[in-house]
Amino acid sequence: MPSRRELLDALVDDVTRTTLRSAELGPEDRVLARQRVEEAIQRTATRAQGDVVALAHGDSAGPEAERFSAHMNSSYQEHGGPDPAVRDSAAGQLAAELVASDDRTNRFHPALRDRAEAYIAHSVTAAAVSEAQKASRGPSQAPAAAAGAAAAVGAAAGPAGVVAGPAGVVAAPVDIANSRLMDLRAQGANRRGPSIG
Repeated sequence: MPSRRELLDALVDDVTRTTLRSAELGPEDRVLARQRVEEAIQRTATRAQGDVVALAHGDSAGPEAERFSAHMNSSYQEHGGPDPAVRDSAAGQLAAELVASDDRTNRFHPALRDRAEAYIAHSVTAAAVSEAQKASRGPSQAPAAAAGAAAAVGAAAGPAGVVAGPAGVVAAPVDIANSRLMDLRAQGANRRGPSIG
């Protein structure tokens, strides 16, 4: 079975390729959009898995458990159970890996396990698509990223607002920020983030 990292990358690739296919984004914006999609998946996977654990091992009447219960009810009304198409998707495989690797969920009855996997897969897919759509509709984020990097560098600069480099070379903070953006673009496909779950 693919590693969690590979499954996460596959899901990010699927969502960004599908959602951003027709978007007129520059290379920097595509890298930034991909990073935001990945972060949305990681946040949502952690939350969704927490919802599953809350129902099985925590406060079954709390809001976390209620989100999972509501999804189960609607899923069974629409499909008679978890949607079979989800199981083989990148999101479904990632959800299965998360459930199987957690001691609080890996001993679930098969029916509850299937529902948990379907819920996590649905949650991360919806969050990823929503984040990608924001990038496809919004203005370019590259200038804001460059400005943020420039501000961080500028804070370390002297009163003249410049940073002295090696051998007395002086670089404006915005040039350093643009260089950082180029590094992000080059490393986008190989970015390794923290594990989810």
